[in-house]
Parts: sequence; structure tokens; C-alpha cells
Amino acid sequence: MTKNTPRLFGAALLSVALSLGAFAQTEVKSRTFEKDGQTVRESTITATVREVQERPSTYTVAIFVTNRAGKEGADQLGSLEDFITARVTDLGVRVISGETLLNAVSGMAPGATATDLDAQLAESTSAVRLSQTLGADYVMQVSLSGFEANNRTVDAYGVKAVNAERVARVTYKILDGRTGASLAADTVRAAKLVQQSAASSEELSGVLNGLLDEAAGKVAASLKRSLDRGRLGAPSAAAALVSVQITTDVADLYIPDVRIDAENTLSISQSKFKVSALAATVEIDGIAVGSAPGVIQVKAGLSKLRVVREGFKPWERTVNFVNGQKLNVTLEMSEAGYAKWKDATAFINDLKNGAKLTDAQVKVLEGQAKMLGNSGFKVDTKEGITINERSIFGR
Repeated sequence: MTKNTPRLFGAALLSVALSLGAFAQTEVKSRTFEKDGQTVRESTITATVREVQERPSTYTVAIFVTNRAGKEGADQLGSLEDFITARVTDLGVRVISGETLLNAVSGMAPGATATDLDAQLAESTSAVRLSQTLGADYVMQVSLSGFEANNRTVDAYGVKAVNAERVARVTYKILDGRTGASLAADTVRAAKLVQQSAASSEELSGVLNGLLDEAAGKVAASLKRSLDRGRLGAPSAAAALVSVQITTDVADLYIPDVRIDAENTLSISQSKFKVSALAATVEIDGIAVGSAPGVIQVKAGLSKLRVVREGFKPWERTVNFVNGQKLNVTLEMSEAGYAKWKDATAFINDLKNGAKLTDAQVKVLEGQAKMLGNSGFKVDTKEGITINERSIFGR
């Protein structure tokens, strides 16, 4: 190696170091020594490359706020939700508000009160099911855990005052919007010392608002730490939906087959028709998804199936849903429902076997049978009726 070689080699290393320096922190260490009568310069380059993986800001979070603080917390949920929504939105996350969620559930469960819906959405399975419907990546369940008041009386320099420490506790957890798995959770505490005397006092509502605002800030800070640590990660892929056919019938409810021949002669058959209930509401994990009889789209696997209809007792089962599944739900009438059924079928009790009817009477009888169908019942008639004999129930 010639004497110029170390300079050329060092220049090349320096060039490499400079080029690395454009995207990395480099460090060059050199040492010179004699070997075989020649001066050798040895250089070592250490490059530290830092890669920053940006967290996507396009995730959508559905926020559910519930009250566990008793009567005192009931009036504070709206404020807490607003504070939480504002702070989480500042983190670059899209938020589906509680108002949107309740409106969605109200549309699927007409007649439910706001209290009923709040209780329903407090359940993780219902919250996850609704988040899937609305396309949320994550579910954020926030609970107002409680308020505390610790009072201490101070009597100094002739002035009596009460030092009141007001404390609010808020708990949150983040669930995967697809699987419902818990990804992050924390409880935060916000406190304020309020001094009250005969001459001055502070409104409690203002104190509680301040506590909730502070708690919301701490919740957002806790959530940001989880995001920065990669605790949430990318949302799970949406589970494949399967088709399930659901039919309904009514337990122990039959009706005699009433027929009219070509001569308008009435005959009451010994055969009985089974009765089905129409337009029953189908709920999956607390969320209405369709009606029965009919076909619904549902996530494969275990879920709670609930079928409800006015005049009947609710039907509930845990079902392992698979594609192409056929389920028959047998509904049991309530007392009020049975009374309504007796009124709807009272006309049959007045019929006489073998009676000769006028055309007008036939029309009335067929109209009464049609009204029965319009009241939400379906009579499951048989096939194979002759052309000269027809059932008043449409066959």
C-alpha cells in the first residue's frame, strides 16, 4: 500500500460518512499504526439510523359514556361526553359521538327510552356490535365512576370555614371494534379544594364541570401514551358475515281450517293450522338487525340472539352462527297477547258447520280472516286444495 493510499481510503470513508449523514447520525473513529514498514490508518464508521413510524390518524372511535356515580352523576354525562370527545378529537382521531350512537339504536329499536338505550350500550357486546354497524375501528367506554366530598372545618382568627375536597373519578377502556378485546384501560382522578364560609361559597355545578374537564384531559393524556407505545395497533380485520334464516311460530296455538265450497257451504275441518307470528324484531347482542321471518347477516361465531314482538314473551338464546344456518323460534304469548288473539278469532266461534252463506256473508268472513293476517299472524295452510273448495285463510 502506497503512502497516498491511506489518504484516498480515508477520503472514501469520509464520503461514505457524509452520504450517511444525510439520513443518519454517524460517528467516525480512526487509528494510525505501523505495519511492515508502512503507515496504516484504520477508520471505523458507526451509523445510527432512527426510523419514526407515524401513527395513522384515520382511525375511528365510537365513544360510549355511562354513569356509575348515582343520581349526582346523571346530570353530568352530557358535559363529560363533550369534554372527552373534544380531547380525543385533538389527538387526530375521528369520533362517533354518543348522540349519533343513540340515534342509531333508536332507529333500530323504536319505543326504547334513552335510559333503556344507555343501559343497553353499557354492555360491551352491544357496544361492539353497534360499532361494527357504524364502521368504528375502536370502542371507547367511559364511565363516570363516582364523586367524593371530603369536608374539614377550620376555625381560625374568628372565621369559620369548611375546606371541601371535591373528587371525580373516571374510568375508560378501549376495545377492539371487531373482536371486543380490551386493548387499554385506566382510571383517572381529578380533585379540587373548595373553601366555603358564610360569606362565600362556590356553586357545586361549576366545580363538577371543572373536575370533569380536568378528568377528560387526563383520559386523553393516558390514551395518547397508549397510542405512542403502540398498545392499540392497527384495527383487526372485519369478520366475515354469514347468512342465517330465522322463522317463527307460536307455541301451542292452532286454528281450525274453515272452508267454503262452490255453493257457499261452510265446513269446519278437523285439521288444524299452525300459526306463525310475523314481523318479530331480531336482535344480535342487544342491537336490532332485522325482522323474522327472514334472512339476517351476522358475524360468524357465538352471539346472543333475541327475538321480540308485542304480545309475546322475549325469546333469548346464545347461538353459534354459521353460514346457511336455519333457526326456528317458537314464541310464547303473553297474557295480553292471548287476549288480543281471542278477540281477533272470536268470529270463528259463531260459525256453524254446514251452514249455507250468502255472497255477502262470504265476503265478510273472508274480510275477518284477512284482518287476522293484518294483525301480524300468519296461518300456515296446506297445499293441495281443490278448485271447488277454498280456505278462508287464502288457500
